[in-house]
Amino acid sequence: MNGISARDVVAFTDGYLLSGDIDTVFTGVSTDSRSIGPGELFVALRGERFNGHAYVSQALERGAAGAVVMEEIPRAGGVIISVEDSLQALGDIAAGVRGRHDVAIVGVTGSTGKTTVKELCASILSLAGPCLKTEKNYNNLVGVPLTLLSLRPDHEFAVIEMGTNRFGEIDRLSSITRPLVSIITNINPVHLSGLRSISGIIREKQAIFRNTAKCGCAVINPSLEYMDGVEIPPQLQRITFSHTTKADISLTGIRHRGLDGSDIDVDLAGKPIQVHVPLPGMHNVINALGACACAVALNMDPEVIAEGIRTARFPGMRSEIVISDHLTIINDCYNANPASMKAALSMLAESPHTFKVAVLGDMLELGGDAAFWHEELGRWVAAFGIDRLVCIGEMADVVCSAAVAAGMAGRDVFRVHTKSEILHNLQDVFDKDAMVLVKASRALELDQVVNQLKQVA
Repeated sequence: MNGISARDVVAFTDGYLLSGDIDTVFTGVSTDSRSIGPGELFVALRGERFNGHAYVSQALERGAAGAVVMEEIPRAGGVIISVEDSLQALGDIAAGVRGRHDVAIVGVTGSTGKTTVKELCASILSLAGPCLKTEKNYNNLVGVPLTLLSLRPDHEFAVIEMGTNRFGEIDRLSSITRPLVSIITNINPVHLSGLRSISGIIREKQAIFRNTAKCGCAVINPSLEYMDGVEIPPQLQRITFSHTTKADISLTGIRHRGLDGSDIDVDLAGKPIQVHVPLPGMHNVINALGACACAVALNMDPEVIAEGIRTARFPGMRSEIVISDHLTIINDCYNANPASMKAALSMLAESPHTFKVAVLGDMLELGGDAAFWHEELGRWVAAFGIDRLVCIGEMADVVCSAAVAAGMAGRDVFRVHTKSEILHNLQDVFDKDAMVLVKASRALELDQVVNQLKQVA
């Protein structure tokens, strides 16, 4: 970020300068007093379990040049700017900075596949010029502004992931980001505790198109379930992709390579190309087609698109394949919802391994539909012919009972209460040409099981 001044911050946020020099220039913006750098602006956020106002003095002592606050604080040195809502102010500052950069931004939202599509798009675009992308899980009302505040004058592209679990978040995030190209990867039953229904999810996700540049482009897969309910403003261009029907970007051939991914033939808006998708599973082929569509919207060369997808790298715990001396692990512990669970089970079922084990935990934020979707999960395990099911979490009994009711042998279904029980249950599958899928919502911390398996297997 080029330095912004206290005068800029006051203008962006409609704030009030309480103390300090209004011409002070900040070297950056941070919401973490522990890692704040010299000359940065500290934005004091307030949440259910924390209050950044308690750390304003600490931030200033560590070298911060000023702070944005929404509460009264003890007198302190440096610039202090008062705002009505510091979270709103963080987004307003980011929107102001974004407006100073002539950068082509791809906005990515959807129920599943956001991070994969983001990484694929960024890999493609980085071959054409400097590209900023969302890191870690910075896809929320704090993370998106912090990402945009990292924009530099030399950035030609940015790929910004936007997540939500309640109404209004995508509208706010996309209004801050103002993408040139926006994609909704899919619509699936996710975050139902906040968004309540499929129609609620559609209403929330399609907000990204309302805030896409008027000369911009909306990217969707019309062959996916529920996508026919998504409204696209008439002023936007539309680029479609599909794995089953004719679209602007269409899948015309596929050769699965097991854990090495897939080789696919793609009709790229009339130009045939061959692409290697480095992640296994049909859901990742669909994600790759979505990234192709975003790249076409930005007039990327077909060879650059193919190379960007082939060389893409992905963060851990998202369909990460771990091959040890004694078994193979699918580490997919970052998140879980019905669509991603079904996709992961399909990938497990399609693997060439002799013995297939699903270690599953709860899918969170499903609201009143939680029992239904966990019953579905058990039925999917049985339908995919998984050899062993190991379940942990509050909904484990529901999943196990549904799997048995759907025809899975009771002797192959295990309900456990601790992570050590999971490890004990897997001891006999070592050296059996086994593949073990480990998947649950992040809060269950099943990545600890994966780490222990890596050590002993």
